[in-house]
Amino acid sequence: MIIFVYALAMSSPSALTETHQSDIACVATLATLAERQRLGTAPSDLPNVGQSGKRWAGIVGSRITEQSGQPRELVAVAMAEAAKAEFQRPSDPATIHKCAMQMSQELATADISDQPLPKPVTSK
Repeated sequence: MIIFVYALAMSSPSALTETHQSDIACVATLATLAERQRLGTAPSDLPNVGQSGKRWAGIVGSRITEQSGQPRELVAVAMAEAAKAEFQRPSDPATIHKCAMQMSQELATADISDQPLPKPVTSK
């Protein structure tokens, strides 16, 4: 019994770090941009992030889930809530470009390492 409690304590989820929260904020920023692009309300000088943003969100979600031990669904809810909050704010081009650069670098790294991508989560 003591071994089970110890094993459970060792595998319990940890809180999201500042880096995780920053990554979630970037995913939310780019998700908001993608939605505004879809609606035709985004400035035309910003990068198109529709497809690449979805792919990157999956990579970030998987990384946060693995590093924090949080359930995948909880990380997905955190991303969705962050995107809802972000959609209410005006776009900040500097933040968008910073997040787009981070996304491009991480997607290039994923392509180079030829890792299998996480399967998309479909909503019910």
